[in-house]
Amino acid sequence: MKAIFRVVQLNFQLEWSERRSYFSILIYVLSTVYLSNLVFNEILSPESWNAFFWVIFLFAAVQAAYRSFYFEADQRFLLYYGWVKPEHLILGKIIYNFFYLLAVALFTSGFFGFLMGFPIASPGAFITVLTLASLGFSSILTLVAAISAKAGNNPALPAILSIPLLYPQILTLSKLSIRSLTGFSWEINAQLLIVLALLALVSLLLSFLLFPYLWRD
Repeated sequence: MKAIFRVVQLNFQLEWSERRSYFSILIYVLSTVYLSNLVFNEILSPESWNAFFWVIFLFAAVQAAYRSFYFEADQRFLLYYGWVKPEHLILGKIIYNFFYLLAVALFTSGFFGFLMGFPIASPGAFITVLTLASLGFSSILTLVAAISAKAGNNPALPAILSIPLLYPQILTLSKLSIRSLTGFSWEINAQLLIVLALLALVSLLLSFLLFPYLWRD
């Protein structure tokens, strides 16, 4: 746990030392949401609100998680190799990205609702969906960022690889979130919540199991 916490702490310190990454995500969210407001200039239906929110958040998450291994040059990989186990490194990165993406999701939904209206009938269910989405997204996108780092930090690679891998989660998320906007029943939607939680767990386990092989390369 100490090693994982040190990785999380180090990631925050590195990102905070170059705060432009935080501001770039902030500007992206503000500009896209404001542009959506200018285009529609009216209160969206719950279905349109749901679709636009997940499109904006998805690309914000890809952009945010792309920097997971931005600071890890070859020499720093060698430093990590003697400092921490690969399992601890990937878990620390995933935990950091989880909190990062959850903050981005909450901010995006808040600003989106401020400009486009709040059609959320069940806020507790919507926050639960955002939490599970952030966990699943952070697991997949962190692994994809590691692959991209090994391939020379190709900026196109995360978007190309992550969208197909996130497709099952996006389908489940869209179904659950639209129900949280129009009226949510925990009993009826329990199965979908379990499916979403299992998808996030499988993504976490895949990253945990596959990253050591990528690490040895």
